[in-house]
Amino acid sequence: MSRIDLVIKNATVVTSTEVFRATIGVESGRIFSIGTEVTVPRGEREINASGLIVLPGIIDEHVHFREPGMEYKEDFRTGSMAAAAGGVTTVLDMPNTLPPTVDGASFDLKRQRASEKSLVDFGLYGGYKRKDTKSLEELMARGSIGLKLYMSETTGISEFPEDWEVIEAMRRCSQLGLRVGVHAEDGKMILALREALKAVGRRDPLAHLECRPVEAEVFAVSKVLTAAWLTGVRIHIFHVTSDRCVELVESFRSLGVEVSLETCPHYLLQDGEEIMTKLGNVAKVNPPIRRRADSERLWDALKGGKIDAIGSDHAPHLPEEKIVEDVWSAASGFPGVETMLPLMLDQVNKGKISLNEVVRLMSENPARIWGLYPRKGSLNIGSDADMTIVDIRLVRRISADGLHSKSKVTPFDGLTVKGWPVYAVVRGEIVLEGGEVLEGARRGELVVPMRLGGGGSGRIGYPSGTE
Repeated sequence: MSRIDLVIKNATVVTSTEVFRATIGVESGRIFSIGTEVTVPRGEREINASGLIVLPGIIDEHVHFREPGMEYKEDFRTGSMAAAAGGVTTVLDMPNTLPPTVDGASFDLKRQRASEKSLVDFGLYGGYKRKDTKSLEELMARGSIGLKLYMSETTGISEFPEDWEVIEAMRRCSQLGLRVGVHAEDGKMILALREALKAVGRRDPLAHLECRPVEAEVFAVSKVLTAAWLTGVRIHIFHVTSDRCVELVESFRSLGVEVSLETCPHYLLQDGEEIMTKLGNVAKVNPPIRRRADSERLWDALKGGKIDAIGSDHAPHLPEEKIVEDVWSAASGFPGVETMLPLMLDQVNKGKISLNEVVRLMSENPARIWGLYPRKGSLNIGSDADMTIVDIRLVRRISADGLHSKSKVTPFDGLTVKGWPVYAVVRGEIVLEGGEVLEGARRGELVVPMRLGGGGSGRIGYPSGTE
C-alpha cells in the first residue's frame, strides 16, 4: 500500500479507560488505523513517540478569545497559538464579545474571523438576547455549540436576565435541543454587596472575594437547577468553586435533571485569600478563588466523578487592566488555555490524578457534553485525528512573558511543573512540534454538535460523569 499522511509510532496511548502501546495511522484528517509498526503503513510524515504519551486531543470548553471587538486583549490568532502551545486541539469560545454572539449575524461574523485566524478547531457558544428567543433558532441553525447564560454582569455584557427570562430561554432551548451553559453567580446579590463595600471605602483585592461569596454562587445554581427541572433542558454549570454547589447538583440529578459540571485549575490549586494577598488583582477572577479547604473538597468531588470537566476559563486582559490598586477598576480573569494541561500533568506526577482521568475530564467528557463525541474526544478509527502528545517527565517553568496570549499575566507565573505537551495534531496536521507552535500549519474549522451533523443526538445521559 502507498504511504498514508501521518504515522505516530511507538506510542503509549492513554484513553479514559485504557493504556496500551500502538502505532497510529492518519489519512485525510481521520484516524485510519491503530496497530503495530508492522501492520500500519508508512507515513509521508512520521512522529516517533517513543517515551511519550498520546492522548485524545485536549478540548478547552471554556475560552474567551475576545474577537470581535476586543482584539487588543486577544484574537483568534494569538488565542489559538496559546491553545496549540498548551496541547489544546479544540476550543469552545464564549459569546461575550463586541458585538456579543447572540444572533445569526453576530455568529457569522465570529465564525468568519475564527476561520481566517484560528490554528485549532473551534466551537462557538451563543449568548442570550433578552426578550428574544427567536434568535436562538438562528444560533442553532448555524451550529452553535450551546447557549451561554450569564446570571451576573460580565466583560462585554452588562445586563443579566430576570428569573422569568431564564425559564423562558431554557424552555425554548429544551425544545430546540440546545444545551445551556451557565455562569452561576447571583447578580443582584453581588451588586448589593459591592455597593455596601464601596460605601465603607473598601477597594482592596480581598473585597472582591467578599462581594462574590459562595452564597451568591449556590443561590444562582439553585435557581438554574430549578429552571432546568421545570423545563427539561440539559444544563452545564461552568467554573464551580464549591462542594456546596456539587451537593445541590447531586440532589437535582436524583430528580432526573441532566446537569454536568466544570471546574478550573485555579480553583483546584490555589487559595484565594493567600494568592490575592500576594498578587493582588492579578488573581482577580469571577467567581473568585475560594479557600484551600474548598479546593480540597473540590478534589474529592472530582475524584468521586461528581465533576465532569475541567476548562481553563481563559480570560485575557492586558497587564495595565489587571495591575491596578483599585479592585473595582481591575479586570476579572487571566489567561489559562496554555497552562491548563501542564498544570494537570503536574498533578499526575504528584499522584493527585491519573492520566485516564485527565483524558476523561479534558477530552472525552467535554466532547460528550457538547455533542462532539466520538468525532472529537476519542482515538477511535474514523475519529478526527486530534492528538495531544506529552512528555510526562519534562520539567519547565511557567513564565508570564513567555505566554503566546497577548495577556502576559498569570497567577502561575514562576511555577515549575512536570509534564508538558510536545506535539499537538489537529485533523492530521501538526500544529505543535517539539514544543514549538507552527502558526502556518492550518486554519481551524467550526465544530458543531451532532444534532446538526448526524450520527447521534449529542446527549450524554450520565448523572455522575461517566457513561
